[in-house]
Amino acid sequence: MTVIEAEAEAGRRRTASDREGHPSEQWGSSGLFSQTAALTGRSIRPYLQVGVLVVTFVEPLVMLLMFAGVLKVLGDAPGMPTDMAYIDNLAPAIMIITAVAAGAQAGNGLINDLRNDVITRFHTLPINRFSVLLARSFADGARALYQLIAVAVLAALFFGFAPPGGFLGVVGTVLMSLLVGWSMSWIFIMMAAVLRNGDVLRMITTLMTFPLLFASNAFVPPESMPTWLRVIAQANPISYANDATRSMVAGQITLAELLATVVACLALVCVCAPISKRSFRVM
Repeated sequence: MTVIEAEAEAGRRRTASDREGHPSEQWGSSGLFSQTAALTGRSIRPYLQVGVLVVTFVEPLVMLLMFAGVLKVLGDAPGMPTDMAYIDNLAPAIMIITAVAAGAQAGNGLINDLRNDVITRFHTLPINRFSVLLARSFADGARALYQLIAVAVLAALFFGFAPPGGFLGVVGTVLMSLLVGWSMSWIFIMMAAVLRNGDVLRMITTLMTFPLLFASNAFVPPESMPTWLRVIAQANPISYANDATRSMVAGQITLAELLATVVACLALVCVCAPISKRSFRVM
């Protein structure tokens, strides 16, 4: 090999080495799964700060103290189940509320990334842009899982939460609540991708979540409500989610009820995710 050929070969090796170490090449050679995993880890890191972990843990405790303590008298309201304690009937509903509230933050997280020019930097990398949206939903899902476990543990320790379905019923309720919250998060991700305005998104989020969560059968049966509110509660999809999780903790969940919940959640994602991806592409 001549000197010129040796120098040319060394140059090719240096170029290949530089290319392997270049971030854009690393992203470009990875797939959707690895990109989503890396971006999910990035989105989760802010939630692992001690202060955030404490506040995230305290939120379910405050909800339990308010609803299980203050509203305990509602356990004697007409139409309430008599075969389960009020906390066994309430805890699944609080899990649904917690999961949906955590999912609603996914849109705000996407807006914050947009404001901080993080999204602009992502657009300069050869990555699948849908991985950014998936990571956002999974990160807030992880936060919701932490809170759901806190709800179950705190309800058992301080309020005697011991449902007939036992441990498996509680695990199933946590997973079902997580699925409901994750699917709902795509509504807010879609709105964030379309609106790109944090103030407007927060107002819409409040207007959506309060009626969904509280105009439902979460705290009292619809039969005890005024007629107009009963109609809303019976049509509210959160009421059906509450019924499914209550059946789960009672150990009486049917295959049809389980499949209906899973299919409804996946259908919601199938509608919202493509719209989110299309809108996010033109950001």
